Amino acid sequence: MPFDGLGYISNTASPDKPSLWMRLAHFALGAPAVTKSLPLHAFQPIPASQPDALTLQVLSIGRALIEDRKDWVQRRYETRDGRRCAVGALRGAARMMNLHGPQTGANTILLSVAMSRGFNDIESMNDNSSHRQVLSAFDEAISRARKFPG
Repeated sequence: MPFDGLGYISNTASPDKPSLWMRLAHFALGAPAVTKSLPLHAFQPIPASQPDALTLQVLSIGRALIEDRKDWVQRRYETRDGRRCAVGALRGAARMMNLHGPQTGANTILLSVAMSRGFNDIESMNDNSSHRQVLSAFDEAISRARKFPG
């Protein structure tokens, strides 16, 4: 059986009497005693529907990041002043959600929309379309993500 660490979550010391190490830390650093009560649901496996919910959320946040015309840019992923292209918006949404690695679900759906519009990739769709057309591509991708929940 693999080690899951659940035995280390519960606090064996009573709240009235902190452990020796906590008392030493409080004495030496002036740090208050901290209890180790972590919610058990934090260690549960991700439900099967979660990745699709994340895809939908990344697409929605990505669209919101470029919804205003002044926040959208062409021929750059992201600028220093915070403007983004379609791919930069997906990356920014993933960063905001603290997700690591490529968000292949969101990229795949937006790429399928771009290809259905005659483009080879998301970047060329962004660079050769108007702001309104890029937003409608995000809307179509969000609609597709809702239709196919996995």
